[in-house]
Amino acid sequence: MKTMKGKNLLVTSVVLFILFMMGLLTTPQRVQAAEKTREYVQFNAGIPLADNLVILKGKQITVYLSSGPTVTGIVKEVKNNLLHLEQITMKEFYDVVIRIDNIIAVEAQVRNSLTK
Repeated sequence: MKTMKGKNLLVTSVVLFILFMMGLLTTPQRVQAAEKTREYVQFNAGIPLADNLVILKGKQITVYLSSGPTVTGIVKEVKNNLLHLEQITMKEFYDVVIRIDNIIAVEAQVRNSLTK
């Protein structure tokens, strides 16, 4: 009876160790794949601000307003000279609509530290 419990414990330990090692071996590959699929955008100074904002749809940006404050959120939609941001930083349950002509600058992540 005792040897049976000892064998079960040994088998369970070996199986858990193998699963743990498999997880360690595949984690770097998953991280690399996620980095490759992440898309970064490029600003284009040759097109209007509204067109640059359309390219940023679904991305987190910070908008600098002519009145002074900044707003950070995810671009949901751009049309009729309006920018719709959702998931506003520090106000995740709020959205905001901003007139594009009130924007003096836009900030967005265009590369990560691994991009050369």
